[in-house]
Amino acid sequence: MPPIILIGVSAAAMFAVGVGISVLVGGVDGTPLWMRAVAIGIGMWLATAYTTATVEWALDGRSVKQIRKHIAAHRFRDAAVELHVYVKQLEKLCGSYDPLTLRWMYTQAHVLLHTGQRMRAMALLALVLDGQLTTLGPYHPDTRRSLRLLERHTDVTAPIAPVETWWRD
Repeated sequence: MPPIILIGVSAAAMFAVGVGISVLVGGVDGTPLWMRAVAIGIGMWLATAYTTATVEWALDGRSVKQIRKHIAAHRFRDAAVELHVYVKQLEKLCGSYDPLTLRWMYTQAHVLLHTGQRMRAMALLALVLDGQLTTLGPYHPDTRRSLRLLERHTDVTAPIAPVETWWRD
């Protein structure tokens, strides 16, 4: 989570707690109306944000289960569709260069290889490598795994690695 958002949420929570203490010490009549209204608004906003985050977390868990189920059943086209949607959500929430987003983009590139879309897969893998080199560095295991996959598939006649080796390499 970006530090500015964390600081903002912490400040809002501290303000709401301060107003609550003010109401407890001075009573409802001793606390200005604007302060109570702002504290109630902040509390409602935090509750809504927490509920939304919980729902998104549950849906992400469902998406990941669906993707893994499709891959295990060798239904790569279905997995590619689910992965595309999931990666777009991760890019919005975490950013394009977040390690989690990059790992799922790597999986998406590998699935695209299995669907016969070698050029799209290589283009996506190039984006993944750019992000991994920028974020993780050249010696990180994820970066090295992506480089090996790219080297393996620059030859269009090379066989595609089996599903079982995706995360083990």
